[in-house]
Amino acid sequence: MSKSALAITEEHTDLADAAFGQLSRVKSRAAARSALEGGPSHPADVWKAAADLGWTGLAIAEEHGGSGFGLSELAVVLEALGHELCPGPFLPSVAAAVVVDRCASDSLRAQLLPGLADGTTIGALAVSGSVTIGSDLVVTGESPAVLGAPDADVLVVVAGEDVVVVDASQKAKADGVTVTALESLDPTRSLGSVALSGVSVADDRVLRGAARKARTVFRILASAEAVGVSWATLEMAVEYAKVREQFGRTIGTFQAVKHHAANMLVNAEETTAATWDAARADDLDTAWFAAAVAASHAIRTQVFNSQNNIQLHGGIGFTWEHDSHLYLRRARTLAALMQEAGDPLLDVVEGQRSGQAHGASFTLPEDAEKYREQAREAVATLRGLPTDQQRDFLVDSGYLVPHWPKPWGRAADVLEQLVIEEEFAGVDRPDMGITGWVTLTISQAGTDDQRERWVEPVLRGEVMWCQLFSEPGAGSDAAAVRTSAKKVDGGWRVTGQKVWTSLAHLCQWGLATVRTDPDAPKHAGVTMMAIDMKSEGVTVNPLKGLTGHAHFNEVFFDDVFVPDADVVGDVNKGWLVARATLGNERVSIGGGSGGTSGFSADDLIKLLDNAPAETAAYYVRRAGEVIAESHTLRLLNLRRVTRAIAGSEPGPEGNVTKLLVAEAGQRMTELGLELAGSAAIVGQTPTLTLSYLGNRAMTIAGGTSEITRNTIAERILGLPRDPLLK
Repeated sequence: MSKSALAITEEHTDLADAAFGQLSRVKSRAAARSALEGGPSHPADVWKAAADLGWTGLAIAEEHGGSGFGLSELAVVLEALGHELCPGPFLPSVAAAVVVDRCASDSLRAQLLPGLADGTTIGALAVSGSVTIGSDLVVTGESPAVLGAPDADVLVVVAGEDVVVVDASQKAKADGVTVTALESLDPTRSLGSVALSGVSVADDRVLRGAARKARTVFRILASAEAVGVSWATLEMAVEYAKVREQFGRTIGTFQAVKHHAANMLVNAEETTAATWDAARADDLDTAWFAAAVAASHAIRTQVFNSQNNIQLHGGIGFTWEHDSHLYLRRARTLAALMQEAGDPLLDVVEGQRSGQAHGASFTLPEDAEKYREQAREAVATLRGLPTDQQRDFLVDSGYLVPHWPKPWGRAADVLEQLVIEEEFAGVDRPDMGITGWVTLTISQAGTDDQRERWVEPVLRGEVMWCQLFSEPGAGSDAAAVRTSAKKVDGGWRVTGQKVWTSLAHLCQWGLATVRTDPDAPKHAGVTMMAIDMKSEGVTVNPLKGLTGHAHFNEVFFDDVFVPDADVVGDVNKGWLVARATLGNERVSIGGGSGGTSGFSADDLIKLLDNAPAETAAYYVRRAGEVIAESHTLRLLNLRRVTRAIAGSEPGPEGNVTKLLVAEAGQRMTELGLELAGSAAIVGQTPTLTLSYLGNRAMTIAGGTSEITRNTIAERILGLPRDPLLK
């Protein structure tokens, strides 16, 4: 399995494996350690290895000696470099090269790119400071901290809305250029200030209007390196937690440690998804918002994970000899430089405000066109039908639930599903919610008779189902089933109680876990049964929630008869069916159902813009955080689908989204309430206030966020279970 998180396609995986292999051969981490002890920050053998493999010219046009690839390939290599703490000026040099390649004139490209491509020329990109270009093409100003500047032969410097290119090598330094080496927190790379005093430049060395593109390039590539740092520190922490013993057990068994590790994983996944999305865009103009989202995650995550890595290592992590502080130094330095280049959170807010809050365009394979033609025809037909006939058309055509098997759906593969999502954008399709995922389970595990009786009425909106899993005292443990069934002639007699059952008071049927073998192990003696909610002995008691509405219910079964024909799956093997249902629920919740209940990022922007100036200034960065998080939820699902299209193994995205959707919805409405102030408590923002109250359930329903973090730590990261729970 590749060490790369960004790599999905086979080609990217091969590239990542080659990068990690080469970095291992040149002992990259040892070179980083050497720099800490006074060794070179630009070791010649490491740079030569990168140049020999063509990494320095990876994203440079072939006509100028490069490989002609895009930012996505360069990002894969930078992830490996960050993961292995590679010293040297690779990041600033390739960032400068990309700006020249994408923004410079043909003559300047021909002059500079061959050397940047083969590594004989080193570049540096300065994206902050006070540099200005006069009408006479005289450049003045300072960039206070430029990564790689002391090593650079060519400086690519942001100057207002433009970019200027100046020579900085000892052999051909432009008059008025002064580079001063600075002491850096990260000793593995040089850092310097750049002062330009009356530097005269040729007209073709001014890249007009290229400043935003330059910042976009730097954000994407720096974020890719931060992805490597974030995953490396997570891996270090988890491996240590698996072997370090304290109080007679490995520390990875403690819930507090699990939650630290799970939070590190969630942060790394968000940053990976956002960076992957931004890096696959060749158009730097449309990648601007995506790059801002990626940088906003990367700045936070690399520092968070590096600090938590030291925390989970305890005292050993604080020692000079341990590599953990090398990663912290790299993370803090890179984060500061990214922040100084312009606060990406402010750009996220502006992107949402100006209608530019979208990811990079996603190009589908040519095979998608046959699905697109069919989907467009279906949409046109649908829009021409009376409202009362539209649902039947969606059912009959399979477009209501295209991923379901035939005859109910289209058995659509991931490629067709992506096309359908694109073509049906803006089309109102019924969301069946719980009824949908329960019925999908029946279509998967039920008998032919059960499928014939139950599936189609659900699709046509005639019947609703509830999920009868949770029991009093069981909390998030769905296997803690005490509702019991005794075998009788022709069926079973069920007695017990379920609670927190969503919409049971509106449902005609329920799918219930019932214990049929009290002597069997916890997960082995459970059977799944479909219960007619009108049956004698069924009592539904609505529970009014803190919103004032009755969404949840407690359900009592008093000797309720369930015929054998309504047992779903095999007797005593119902936990397998329950897991399928929970899996369908996770897909639905992870896909974005639930959440803010009508309160959106656009609504948040309206509140921000209508707030007093002082209030808006105080909350604007937090608004950027929640908007970036909301945007990234879609990217996590998109990566999962793209991974499937590419034939890769499933990733952890689906396990992360349930947690994120719940908590992101809360953060969105919490901020909205703070911005609304007293208006939110006197009935002037009813949608927001109701969403805020309703979202308190999101981190509890379907398994609490605490249990979800345990699950992430144990099933994804491989941390051991608490021995007291075995």
